[in-house]
Amino acid sequence: MIVMRRFNRILACLFLVTVLLPVGAVDVQTSILAVARDYQGAGYCIGGITLPCFDCSGFVQRVFRPVVPDLPRISRDQARFGTAIDRSELRAGDLVFFATGATPGVITHVAIYMGQDSIIHAISNGPNRGVNITPLSGGYWERRFAGARRILPQAVADTSVTEQQAIEFARGTFVGDLRNGEPHGQGTMVMRNGDRYEGQFANGLFEGRGVYVWQNGDRFEGSFRAGEMHGSGRFTLASGQVTTGEWDMGRYQAPPAPPAATAEQPRPAAEPVTRQTYMRQHQSPWDDWEGVVEGDFALWQQQQDEAFDDFMQRRQTVPDSQW
Repeated sequence: MIVMRRFNRILACLFLVTVLLPVGAVDVQTSILAVARDYQGAGYCIGGITLPCFDCSGFVQRVFRPVVPDLPRISRDQARFGTAIDRSELRAGDLVFFATGATPGVITHVAIYMGQDSIIHAISNGPNRGVNITPLSGGYWERRFAGARRILPQAVADTSVTEQQAIEFARGTFVGDLRNGEPHGQGTMVMRNGDRYEGQFANGLFEGRGVYVWQNGDRFEGSFRAGEMHGSGRFTLASGQVTTGEWDMGRYQAPPAPPAATAEQPRPAAEPVTRQTYMRQHQSPWDDWEGVVEGDFALWQQQQDEAFDDFMQRRQTVPDSQW
């Protein structure tokens, strides 16, 4: 199944890159992220560069090979490739690096940033093994973040496109408008916990007018900012009670003048409604996990050992005057 999806994606990728894009430009969503998602479910193995298993940098190199053929093989070498960027500048298609080994600060792991606080990578150990999508802000990755690089020669930017196929992020599945790989414009997102949002997005988050329905049937219709209820709106409990008023980043602020209850008009909720969306309130299996994710450390160590052995062999055969 993975192989067939991969084959079909290659055909679509070649057509779009050849026909629709200017020379040198890269459609991040089609050429990079969609290809990476097709490998979800593949296993992890040291030195793996193709199916059925990858290590972290082998996975990244495989995904980027058609557009960045000179990308180095090892994560700590990839961390010197391209242009360094600040975390606040991250956009879909950038590489993010982590120090996950026994030595603090030494880069051992790499992932691809997907937008909306999501990364896709080949993981050697932990709650999710193999090629998986996880939140960048998950505690383990947050604590071990070691930098980011932009490696694409030229990315298609500032162009809204509608992706009709569902796009998976760390917190849910999205269908709608994209810009720079992020949900931006009009769209629908079904969260992993069963919540659902339909409305306006900006830079990956709920922004503007929309409707959010919690898995228990509670519903908010109104204004959102940065992923939370913000501004005027109407909150309807699953039981039918209604609160209208103003919210400030999920916290209920002030009601309008209370209406009289009638048979035609739902009863006001007994208490003000303060609640976060799943976009902000989430549990990741990586929040509390501690351990060592090998990444490609073993492969790097093997290369270092082989280089040293080669040096010693040459040292024995080359006269001292030539060193």
